[in-house]
Amino acid sequence: MPGPNLYRAPFVVPVAGPIINDGAVLTLDGRVAAVGRYADLKDSTSRQTDYEGHVITPALVNCHAHLELSHLAILGESPPGPGDMAGWIRGLLAARGAANEPEIVADAARFALARLYAGGCLAVADIGNSLENKSFSSIFKAEVFFFLELLGLSAAAEKMALARLAGLDPETLCSPHAPYSAGPGLLVACKARARRQGMLMPVHVAESAQEVEFLRSGSGDFADFLGERGLDLASFTPPGTSPLAYLASLGLLDAKTLCVHAVQADEADLALLAASGAAVCLCPGSNRFMGVGKAPAERMASLAIPMVLGSDSLASNPCLNLWEEMRFLREDSPGLSPATVFAMATGNGARLLGIADRLGVIAPGVSSSLLAVRCQAADEEEALDYLTSAGRDIRLEWME
Repeated sequence: MPGPNLYRAPFVVPVAGPIINDGAVLTLDGRVAAVGRYADLKDSTSRQTDYEGHVITPALVNCHAHLELSHLAILGESPPGPGDMAGWIRGLLAARGAANEPEIVADAARFALARLYAGGCLAVADIGNSLENKSFSSIFKAEVFFFLELLGLSAAAEKMALARLAGLDPETLCSPHAPYSAGPGLLVACKARARRQGMLMPVHVAESAQEVEFLRSGSGDFADFLGERGLDLASFTPPGTSPLAYLASLGLLDAKTLCVHAVQADEADLALLAASGAAVCLCPGSNRFMGVGKAPAERMASLAIPMVLGSDSLASNPCLNLWEEMRFLREDSPGLSPATVFAMATGNGARLLGIADRLGVIAPGVSSSLLAVRCQAADEEEALDYLTSAGRDIRLEWME
């Protein structure tokens, strides 16, 4: 809307500061001009909108998704055996080979992104194997940070992946898949590239017990699966450590590393994360579906490890909805405060992606694309409790 606009609600959740009772947000030219108590801002404009029975919040930030897997949503309808990542990957590869028409992939990805936007998400960190998938977001308001995913564990596969990496446009963001699917040279090269760019490097790590077993001993279900795929593992020496300790030994953990999942993290692993400043992206919905366990989120919070939320893909999560992820996380980790959980879905992710100056919080200068969430709360505590526990029952509208 042209001109200044004032939006009032019983509660405004800035995230960057305390909840404001009987709050208001003043916007001008697509940006927040001021946020505070309604009594202090009510005379600043003639155009006012009253969101009685609502809470005004920032838009959500999804720090881990695989939009290009959205056409494989049928896999998200039936969970694999508990913790059987290797079995799930077998099914994924088979389904992907049978249904990989570019138009189908693109249409499903756009629909998934539209669903995320309808659920209040305005920024997504998307992981994909094809550069063509960077265009998924071209017609949407949601901002997509695309990371090209690279795999290559055997000597031959790693050499090919490194050659591909070297030939990419310097601005292309990259993500090595995981320590069980990317060799040490590829892991180090991806991190070196991210450091040159001054950008984030996501990596799946410590997601399943099968991964831990493979990196510690070189045996187990992952070794069998990789053998089935015809990979020559003679060139790969298992580090004999936990997945997170392996990344640390390669010098990969720092404040610009995003460790996705980190379910299988013991106290020594958490100490490494805390000392390095590396962040963790929790995907509780996907972890539930896969049966891999629960990340030690409460302990992470006590160690001040930066945490954000992600939805993962429709192939491993029946519902792409960050409100549902917040609900799952609170059920799995009841010791986490609602304020901590809500920050994980908003301001924390925005800071990690370098967009906190325009998204994730309500403060002067950020985008005026904010959310009015229907909520009948008696006080600030009840409002935050509802926002982080209602899940798919949340009803919202975009304010601008």
